[in-house]
Amino acid sequence: MQKGNAAYIKNMNKEMILQCVIDEQSTSRAMIAKKLNLSKPTVSALVNQLIEEDWIHEMGNGESSTTGGRKPVNLKFNPKKAYVIGIDIGGTKVASGITDLNGKICSYRVFSTQEHMKQDRLFEKIRDQIEEMKAELDIDDKLILGMGVGIPGVTNVETGIVHEAPALKWKRFPVRQKLSEIFPYPIFVDNDVNISVLGEHWKGVGKKKNNLIYIAIGTGIGSGIMINGELYRGSNYGAGEIGYMVTDREYANSYHPVYDGYGFLESVAGGTSIGDAMTSRLGKEITAKEAFELYRAKHPIAIEVIDAAIENLSLGIANYISLLDPEIVILGGGVSEAYSLIEQKMKHIIERFTPRNCDVVRTTFGREAGVIGAVALFLKEYDSIFNI
Repeated sequence: MQKGNAAYIKNMNKEMILQCVIDEQSTSRAMIAKKLNLSKPTVSALVNQLIEEDWIHEMGNGESSTTGGRKPVNLKFNPKKAYVIGIDIGGTKVASGITDLNGKICSYRVFSTQEHMKQDRLFEKIRDQIEEMKAELDIDDKLILGMGVGIPGVTNVETGIVHEAPALKWKRFPVRQKLSEIFPYPIFVDNDVNISVLGEHWKGVGKKKNNLIYIAIGTGIGSGIMINGELYRGSNYGAGEIGYMVTDREYANSYHPVYDGYGFLESVAGGTSIGDAMTSRLGKEITAKEAFELYRAKHPIAIEVIDAAIENLSLGIANYISLLDPEIVILGGGVSEAYSLIEQKMKHIIERFTPRNCDVVRTTFGREAGVIGAVALFLKEYDSIFNI
């Protein structure tokens, strides 16, 4: 066997053993050898390496077998072996956090996007907050594996360039380069809904599902698509632009986007469109949140406006389900917070226009969703023996 092949097989076995320890939560060398069908000497040697590298710890003795003999030593994954930085740059706020390798958020910060963009201090503020969190956790750069970043716009994950992010007024913006001038870590950048679907698959309601869709319903409407366990980005990194879907042929002839660069569906069913429609009808400024409060109170105009938005949104989701056959559709974003109000109406429309039932659920993540997703992006893209 050539040296290169031997090294590859050794590294692959090492990855498998580490994953086995993570999956089992507590296991032994003998159990690993049996599960992976590897020789005990091979397992023992690679486990010792993983212990030396601090990936796993020995945690005392387990139960002896029915035939007696020495009790096996329990092995557990060490999630504090390294940390990952996650940053979610949104149009209104920037959230950042540091997590361990189990996705537990150890420190978290948030600040206003527009306030610091006006002062041209966006990246300085990100740097300051990361340094604050590192000091709080008493960790240095040696323990940081790297950084994942989510952006509300079409992003080339290979180059780290944001082609267009209307909420940030960025075009052909080199986000990764800007961050690399500040931080010494490997950095991966992607669209915010792409990182959301990765986060849901890793730690959310999409866990253990290989075909899922995440739809963010806020000012605009976007989606992340996972097919066979892999993120689908499309040929130009623009897959998942559900906000451009046309769900009403007649209205499409005369519609106007709520913002330049926004598509039909988000212009009739996004948060801003709902607020604008209510403002126009009532003659005073109404936000989407206030519109849903009026909807809850059965205000006739709110019912008319929001029911129309729900119908278009539901048709868009039904089209997605029919086309991609996912196991689950996960709804996030500000409008999804009112899901309990609109759930039954949405499900009725979706079931009417799809060939089979599909679970449509609201995300269980709170404010940290973007940070978890950004960390998931890094761990998915970074070449390491630790994989998600």
